[in-house]
Amino acid sequence: MARTGMQTLIDTVRGFANAAPDEWEVTSDSSIVTYWSDDEIQRVLDRHKQEYIHELMDAQPTYESGSSVYKRYLLGVANVESGTAVFKVEDVAGTVSGYTADYTRGIVTFSTDQSGKSFYWSGFAYDLYAAAADIWRMKASHVAGLVDFSTDGHSIKRSQQAQQYLNMSQYFQSRSTSEGVQTSRIVRDDL
Repeated sequence: MARTGMQTLIDTVRGFANAAPDEWEVTSDSSIVTYWSDDEIQRVLDRHKQEYIHELMDAQPTYESGSSVYKRYLLGVANVESGTAVFKVEDVAGTVSGYTADYTRGIVTFSTDQSGKSFYWSGFAYDLYAAAADIWRMKASHVAGLVDFSTDGHSIKRSQQAQQYLNMSQYFQSRSTSEGVQTSRIVRDDL
């Protein structure tokens, strides 16, 4: 059974990968695995999770009635697993409450001004694009044996399906923060 705090992430990846909940089944001696159940997508997502422990949140000032207030804090990452079992916000005294979290965008909003106080968060964030790329690759492997054929003046090229799936995998891999190509600016300070 997929964890409760994963449903939004699972649904998003399911959409990215066009993965129907009962696309195909694999039968072994003692069990049947259905692709792409919520459990299967969660397993793929779990391969692309990053754990954060006591990470400093970035206070973002906003303005109310001409004054700066600090209600909004950024986690620094998006696509965070929701729920109090895996996500918590703390200050130096321990776990705090009185906030709402936008787990998809990585934003915590307190109900009152926090005056720029330091807060820390712990939880799991996921690379949805890497998970979608994995699923597209697995889907390609499932259809790799399809062959082209011609009949009654029609030419059916089923082998192209695997290549299309691999193209989709490359597309999502290029958008991934953990698998795609990344660049960094290096500034020399020894000159």
